[in-house]
Amino acid sequence: MARNELLQAIGDQPPVMILLAAVVPSLIFLSAYKISPSLRGWVAKLDLEQVFALQAWRVVGAAFLFTWGYGLLPAGFAIPAGIGDIAVGLAAPFIAVKIAQRSPKWKFSAWWFIFAGLLDFIIAFATGVMFRDGGALHSAGGQHSGLLAEFPLTLIPSYLVPAFLLLHIIAIIKLRTER
Repeated sequence: MARNELLQAIGDQPPVMILLAAVVPSLIFLSAYKISPSLRGWVAKLDLEQVFALQAWRVVGAAFLFTWGYGLLPAGFAIPAGIGDIAVGLAAPFIAVKIAQRSPKWKFSAWWFIFAGLLDFIIAFATGVMFRDGGALHSAGGQHSGLLAEFPLTLIPSYLVPAFLLLHIIAIIKLRTER
């Protein structure tokens, strides 16, 4: 998709294709979950702590900081997106242990983790849009976030974000049924 510029925003149009790439898999999953007893059974069998532990891979968002360090992404996008991903990724194992041990307030911690993870996605997407070429916060001649629509960085918003978003959705489903 990135090689044929499908994820590129054209002119002053918003990057709709990247948003769709990030959100559509979750919508498909939720639709399938609603109609498929076997999918609901599969989700029910998943270990909640493992669903949270997989979020540790969010530390790959450090790529935003490295790319900014090389002068290829704007700081206004890379710093909050990178630090947010790293923070969520580093917190994931601790939340997973808390869940596994059913520590006091484990459910409260799990909900806050989901909130933080989703907020990180919202901030990253919003700043990515605002710092794109011609975006509200982009300054003429300054770095823009267009590199996110190019391989290999496009793998983050178009593949990893949907995967982590699915993990949040599964966590929400499981938390609603856990005692």
